[in-house]
Amino acid sequence: MKNYLTGILTGVVAGLVIGYLTAPDSGKKNRKKMVKAFDKKTKELTKNMSKQWDKTLAIAENAIAGVRS
Repeated sequence: MKNYLTGILTGVVAGLVIGYLTAPDSGKKNRKKMVKAFDKKTKELTKNMSKQWDKTLAIAENAIAGVRS
């Protein structure tokens, strides 16, 4: 799972960097776009990881409850 997330994150970052470096806008505009895009992706990733953590925690709690009873 760790390798999968690392691969996805690497691909997203590489795609964003290549896209913005080849864009016809000025450097200042590109930097602003990059910051916005990174912020958006970071928020999405954090949200998705939080949801996954909640699911994993619920599964673990159910498993513990099953072992205790």
